[in-house]
Amino acid sequence: MRSLSGFQLLRLFLRSFLVQTGFTYERLIGFGFAWILLPLAGRLFRSEQERNLFLKRHLASFNANPYLVGYAVGAAARLEEAKAPPEQIVRFKESVRGPLGALGDNLIWQTLRPALLLLGLALTGAFGVYGLLAVWLAFNLYQTYLRGRGVLKGYVLGTAVFSDLAKGHLQQITRWSSRAGALLAGMLFVLLLSAPTGSSQLGQWAFQPAESGLALLFVVLSFAGFRRNVNPGSLLIIFIVFLLALNLTVGTV
Repeated sequence: MRSLSGFQLLRLFLRSFLVQTGFTYERLIGFGFAWILLPLAGRLFRSEQERNLFLKRHLASFNANPYLVGYAVGAAARLEEAKAPPEQIVRFKESVRGPLGALGDNLIWQTLRPALLLLGLALTGAFGVYGLLAVWLAFNLYQTYLRGRGVLKGYVLGTAVFSDLAKGHLQQITRWSSRAGALLAGMLFVLLLSAPTGSSQLGQWAFQPAESGLALLFVVLSFAGFRRNVNPGSLLIIFIVFLLALNLTVGTV
């Protein structure tokens, strides 16, 4: 049995960027998923009937986070290449859609993008539009990496791809994005609370020693809490209450 070449895997990866273009409420991203795999139909199946059955099983309703759909694409390609029974392929797609949706939503929408948004605000305040462009570039480079990694890991691991989803890289990124978001939120709060009027304009933030010291203190305390598995949100709330109390105390003196 011939295995897919690097060029063919690259083709699947590139087509994965358009997985949402055929979105419908009935099939969700099923059209896009089938379109990604379409080049394999002619390569793996000679008869028109086999190709039609291939399209039918992949045109069924399917949903997953678009940035992690590569895991399902790569694994499905591996199963199709191995001539796995159609019912096994369908069962795999039904079983993987939930984990890819939940993990992807938690990683991208709930942790990574909010953390990068806060980082973008901080960098934009310090460097203007260049800070915004840096964060935009960072996110798109990482989502490109996620798509490519998904296709490759899915193809190499096949149905064992769940082992990569359950532990390792994605879990680490989710955890550290959550921590980074809490850190950045606290540091921005310190700077905005302490900055003089008008200094929050783009590229004009003034990082005074006192504000920088408070931000550094927040970082140190947060990492100490993280080592003891303290919730980042709880640390942020505690520190915000402390800063508000400090600000009110100083203001009344």
